[in-house]
Amino acid sequence: MASHGISRTEYHKSRNEEVKEKERKKLKDYRALVEETQQKRSSNDYTPAALELTSKVLKINPEFYTIWNYRRQILLHTHLAQSVNTDDADPQDTARLVAQLKEELGFLIPLLMAYPKCYWIWNHRLWTLQQAGTLLKPADATRFWAKEMDLVGVMLTRDMRNFHGWFYRRIVVANIENPAEGGYKSMVKEEFEYTKRMVRGVGGMTNYSAWHQRGALYPRLLAEENKDEQERMDVLEDELELLQSAITTDPEDQSLWYYHRWLVSARDETSIAPKMPRGTRIALVEHELEWLKDLLGEHSDSRYILKALVLYVQLLQGLRKEPRDEDDDENEEEVDEAAENQQILEWLESLESLDPMRKGRYIDLGKRIRGTQ
Repeated sequence: MASHGISRTEYHKSRNEEVKEKERKKLKDYRALVEETQQKRSSNDYTPAALELTSKVLKINPEFYTIWNYRRQILLHTHLAQSVNTDDADPQDTARLVAQLKEELGFLIPLLMAYPKCYWIWNHRLWTLQQAGTLLKPADATRFWAKEMDLVGVMLTRDMRNFHGWFYRRIVVANIENPAEGGYKSMVKEEFEYTKRMVRGVGGMTNYSAWHQRGALYPRLLAEENKDEQERMDVLEDELELLQSAITTDPEDQSLWYYHRWLVSARDETSIAPKMPRGTRIALVEHELEWLKDLLGEHSDSRYILKALVLYVQLLQGLRKEPRDEDDDENEEEVDEAAENQQILEWLESLESLDPMRKGRYIDLGKRIRGTQ
């Protein structure tokens, strides 16, 4: 079929050539732009015109870290060359510097929206805020950090799994908690509530970063609330029930297993119940193992369940070998560890077929277990 005397094949061929030509021109223009920028960098050109060139390059390719470095050098020679961190600073100079810092942060917003997982954009934004802390009076610098919470909230609403955004949020919170003018303001409760909302939101259960943040905040929250050991144990049991429910729903979600492993295994001051007695910890691990064995009956081909079973049986064996506490049962039941090891070997054999990419690791672990028998 022809259209205006041109066949469909010829039309599409013409369109393809037109698109290719446009792409070739864009690439040619980009290379010329980069070459001009690099020439200015080589000649130590730190003028506003050079800064504008870096803007053009970075809007096209925000991964070009060399240009980010050059941009910072230019800013330190131009817009950010003057410090007003003194009591007798001219208010007009302060206002001018604040405006220039806001302008640089504003330049990054469209880039972050277009490339939310580009490390170099987040890194440059962090650098800009650090300059605010160096060049401005403490109170003015603190306001910049406080304002950042709005941005990072928007970014994580758009993509709650953006680990760059979560990492950046922790830095922002740390600077708000320890403001430039001194003092300390804990944001643990607010941040914990934020992670709770994120975890319980749509898709939140699969958010590794939110679970990681929750785990990092929990010990601080419990310490600030002066929770005793029994209250901490209650919290841990509630968390395990929450994870059991989530894992039962989706046993293939790796983020849930990371958090579950931390709940079961962590024993130092960064855990929820660091002073848990040996006997109580053994009972906890045994309880989780029984639940996992039942779950395996429903999901026999789940490598995550199998890996957890292998890990927790070994953890349990290690706990039994630790010195007994005063409150431990003197008639602690003897366990057939050889039978446990045989069960581990069977699970490892299943993992070799279910997870062939890590087959060598499972074989090596099996050899070590056989060597102890």
